[in-house]
Amino acid sequence: MSDIFATSTLRTDENGRVRFSGISSGIDFGQTVEDLIAAKRIPVDRIEADMASNQERITALQELRTLLDGLQSSLSGLYGARTIDNSGDIFSQKSAFASTSRSDGQAASQAGNLIGVTVSPTASSGITEVEILQTARAHRIASETFSSTTDDLGTASGGAAGSISGTFQINGTEIQVLASDSLNDLADRINNANTGVNATGVSASIVSVSSSEHILVLTSDETGVDMTLDNETGGVLASLGISADGGATFLNELQAAQKAQLSVNGLLDNSAYQSAAVTDAAAALSSYTTIAGGAQSFEIRADGALLGTVNYTNADSLDDLAATINAIAGVTASVETVDGESRLKISADGGGTLSFTADSANAVTELGLTQQQLVIERNSNTVDDLIEGVTLDLFQAEVGTTISLDVQQDLNAVKTALQEFVVAYNEVKIFINQNSAGAVDPAEGGVLFGSSVISDLESRLGSIIGSGADGVSEAFTVFQQIGIEFVDNGTISDPLLADTLTIDDAELDNALLSNIDDVKSLFTFEFSSSDPRVSLIGFDGTAQYSETGYKLNIDFDEVDGNSVASANIDGAGAGADDGSVTADGRILSVGDQTGASGLRLFYGGDSDLADVQIDFTVGLGAKLFFELDNLLDPTNGLMEGEITSLEDQNTVAQERVDQMLERIERERVRLSERFSRLEATLASLDSQMRSLQAMIDAQNNNNN
Repeated sequence: MSDIFATSTLRTDENGRVRFSGISSGIDFGQTVEDLIAAKRIPVDRIEADMASNQERITALQELRTLLDGLQSSLSGLYGARTIDNSGDIFSQKSAFASTSRSDGQAASQAGNLIGVTVSPTASSGITEVEILQTARAHRIASETFSSTTDDLGTASGGAAGSISGTFQINGTEIQVLASDSLNDLADRINNANTGVNATGVSASIVSVSSSEHILVLTSDETGVDMTLDNETGGVLASLGISADGGATFLNELQAAQKAQLSVNGLLDNSAYQSAAVTDAAAALSSYTTIAGGAQSFEIRADGALLGTVNYTNADSLDDLAATINAIAGVTASVETVDGESRLKISADGGGTLSFTADSANAVTELGLTQQQLVIERNSNTVDDLIEGVTLDLFQAEVGTTISLDVQQDLNAVKTALQEFVVAYNEVKIFINQNSAGAVDPAEGGVLFGSSVISDLESRLGSIIGSGADGVSEAFTVFQQIGIEFVDNGTISDPLLADTLTIDDAELDNALLSNIDDVKSLFTFEFSSSDPRVSLIGFDGTAQYSETGYKLNIDFDEVDGNSVASANIDGAGAGADDGSVTADGRILSVGDQTGASGLRLFYGGDSDLADVQIDFTVGLGAKLFFELDNLLDPTNGLMEGEITSLEDQNTVAQERVDQMLERIERERVRLSERFSRLEATLASLDSQMRSLQAMIDAQNNNNN
């Protein structure tokens, strides 16, 4: 009887109840129920298989969406984006090249040793010539020598212990000097004062010449700025060997504050003149000029106004002339001697245009008075406000050396951007090949085989690439004309590479070097206006190229003085409809009633305008960028729509599956209970039969 309880006949339901199947009948009713339920699950299995297939498509579409995002990103610098600093346009990126030269036959230092150059997209292309006359330096002063950095200052200076104490101010911040302070203590206190919101701007350090010679050095953090030490008490500045007169002068000034000085493009200063060089500033004018004897004079004027008259004779020297000129208010003269050569220098105190008139003996001509080089000064060696979009880092001055800065379009950046676009496009195409038409195994379609999204996507992108740019030179309308071509499918060994792009480097390089403007037009959205006061600040890709362009009319609000009252834009062609333009201050937004829709313009004028000619071309980069923008729109885009549709299908299918499984489970319970009752009935009948058989057997035994 032990085989009656074989494990194959034992069943446990979801409530933990144990039942035996087939004990009496020999039929495994539990397996029968499972077989019946499995048959009822077949529709569920089919739906779940469809859901799994949908999920695979969703995953593939999400990956494709990511690749399309990458493709759009690769075009972000190639479609002509408008930004304040032009940083969004790769064709505005600049690079700089520097070279040096001299006119005196001496060898010029390499440019990299003299200057560093950083350029931004706002820099204008062209050559700028710079001469570094002087680099900026920080103000630096030193104390006397102390024998120790740890003994008190009095002892370390050779005086009585604790004899140095008091206070002084650094740039208005008080520094306390205690009698017990060592040189280390004082340096630390000065550095602590150079922190926080009210930092002094002066740092302290200790230079140890030897084990018994230590010097406190104070240095301004900024170049070109003098530090101020004053308001001392206890005579501490004198005791420290810094200043004997309370900070008015310094006993050991290591470096005076010095501004950077430059000359740019040979610009001359119309407010300053200098004479030709002479070997002796004290020599009489008669020794090197033809000025006649007797009283002579010339006038000095600033912006045409007479400042004064210079009276002289040919016995006067350059030094004498300088003294005479300095007696005139509004003008300053000096004699500068460099390498044994002296020059008279004259400048107007308040600037303005300096001139010399009524010269009785032609002294101006005889002395060779000419405009001085315009000297540009900055406090720092980092100069970012001299040339628009260019930052100069001054490393070393070299008077007489001209540094030529050649700012050009960064063609390497453009080529890199084009290469990245091709890579991104190919990644999309390879993914489509792999997941749609079964490029690896033509007998099988990929996950997205037959998807309308794929056919629509390829149709829309192919249409743009095939149609070319609008309004540009016929020689630069399609990618192939600059060396970006589709592969020859007949020559490739990998079917995944079908219809991908390739680059002919030599042809692309030639296009970039010889026709960069045409390459730019091939990719970007380019705008022009017949009135420079109308400029483009934005566009959304909906504007349509017109061979005849558009006409803009502006009604300016003269009362307000700072806004446009109304505006309209017409197609320049015959019968074109008026276009709606919304004015917000000086910003004009063109509505969709015209082919110029989506343009955002800025008006910088202050009067009405009529029939301003508006033209633009539409490059392939712009077309592709905004087409991808539409495809990837998170609300109405093709990709999002298909993913949402599949997700909705799975949601509905899951609800149906849940309902079907609930019904199936109820059926399982019902069948299990019916078979259980049948088993119990059979068991009862079997028991009765056995009892009856036993009675019969017993009766038969009695009869025998």
